[in-house]
Amino acid sequence: MEPERQVEIQLGHLCNNRCVFCVSGQRTEMGDARPLPLQPILKQISDAFERGHRKLTLLGGEPTLQPTFFDVVRHATDLGFEEIVIFTNGVKTSRAWFVDQLLAIGAPLSFRISLQGATKDAHEATTGRPRSFDRIKRSLELLHRAGQTITLNMCVVQSNYASVPAFADLVQPFGVTQLHLDMMRPLDAGIRTEEELRRTIPRYSDLAAPLREMQTNFSPGFDVNIGNLPPCIVPELASIIHHDGETTETVAIDADDRLSKPWNKYLVKKRDKIKKPSCRECILNDRCSGVYETYANFYGLEEFQPISAELLREKDSSLKLAGHWLRPVVERLITSFSSAEVPFDLIRSSARSDEAGVGIAVVSKATSSTKLIVRLGNAGDHRSVFARFESFSFSVEFCGSRSFSDAALMAPLDEHTCVTAAEIIQILVSQLEALGERLVVPFSSGAAKGSVLRRLERLIARAPFKGLVWKSSQLASDGRRAELLFEAEEGQTLSVWFAEEEIRKEGSRPSRRATGGYRLGSGEATPVLREALTELLHTMRVSSLQR
Repeated sequence: MEPERQVEIQLGHLCNNRCVFCVSGQRTEMGDARPLPLQPILKQISDAFERGHRKLTLLGGEPTLQPTFFDVVRHATDLGFEEIVIFTNGVKTSRAWFVDQLLAIGAPLSFRISLQGATKDAHEATTGRPRSFDRIKRSLELLHRAGQTITLNMCVVQSNYASVPAFADLVQPFGVTQLHLDMMRPLDAGIRTEEELRRTIPRYSDLAAPLREMQTNFSPGFDVNIGNLPPCIVPELASIIHHDGETTETVAIDADDRLSKPWNKYLVKKRDKIKKPSCRECILNDRCSGVYETYANFYGLEEFQPISAELLREKDSSLKLAGHWLRPVVERLITSFSSAEVPFDLIRSSARSDEAGVGIAVVSKATSSTKLIVRLGNAGDHRSVFARFESFSFSVEFCGSRSFSDAALMAPLDEHTCVTAAEIIQILVSQLEALGERLVVPFSSGAAKGSVLRRLERLIARAPFKGLVWKSSQLASDGRRAELLFEAEEGQTLSVWFAEEEIRKEGSRPSRRATGGYRLGSGEATPVLREALTELLHTMRVSSLQR
């Protein structure tokens, strides 16, 4: 679990790379970087621990170049930090003796490798160091072999952005768990002429195609995130674009090579950013802090256009930002529900809102107590009561609990009315359908078990099925049998059932066998219906559901 509080401490500007975006290599080349005394570093680390920080990142320059580097790691380990991140360019960690000596300390380490391009040419053009790419690969090999946690960081500049589609093939064999790409901040680049900055900072619109290709190349679920890129540049990747992060204090090197007082990293980092007035119309305005002033001076702001709720809904296939684009739907839903003649109020519950969905409370008018929590967005856990609409899920919880039976759905919500949860659910579904939302998967209890649960999850993930509308689901009280009703485009009905039967043999433990079947209602079995049935049965196949 990520520690709640974390601190970064910069161990000087000494660096053996000459990256085009960074002040440290420039100061080292100018002879203006030197080792820091040990005691001030140890005091800052101790003070950070006293303030409650439990994650420590050691930055540079290149932190491993400090003569007292191992003493710093030992001190942080002795204090009890839960994680110590070494943010390194991979030069020293490409040497087995160095890695062995570092791991021998017994610190709770992880490694953040500064990989400045997914190809040798891109990386070395950015770092200004021949053979630095090979050293990075050697570091990845050694650390992976040692079972260490590895993440990667790249600053996006002209010399490396076109290489990013190659990242997946490069890093996944080394067990890398995350790749972070960050837009270059001109204020962090040192003393640069306007000509140098123009050669270094790419136009953001040029990044869209390589970023899309990169994301496609990675395996599903791999953690890629992009920092400080306006999401309107590539809306389909908006869910992995961030302009802030976890609360982080930074202790940096000031102009006199002394450690500064701690400062809020993300608050300071956006002080030189600007936005155009029309950004206020963007549905993701609160997630974006704009672009750096230097960038705006070079390229202007015309390429940045507000994202509408409709556009984000179209692009957000992951549903990770459903809480944003569903706001208009929720407002209309609340308005339409208020006109329904039921003894319940529907109110937005701000405590239940997040980026992946919008929570709504169903409140009894008689007692003013919450009876249901309804969530529109990414339901995630199929074991709850839910319906899946064409582009989002609709889930229900009883007073915060996600575990309940079919019988509970039919019970009155409170003693003051005979209205049941199932009736409230039906009203909400009807209202959503009246607003133009198309139901793909009907509500189903979360009490399914074994292969019945696995088949339901498989069907839910694959729906909708061509030529069929999923009308209803019924689950046996023991969770071992489900019956689903579908309706074909021509009006025929199709009932599909599957179950787990217990088999008892004398002298052996009981086992379970998956069974199932289907029934066609009245009407002709047309080619379209037969094709849909074939897809449905193939999806439910037991052999393909085993975990």
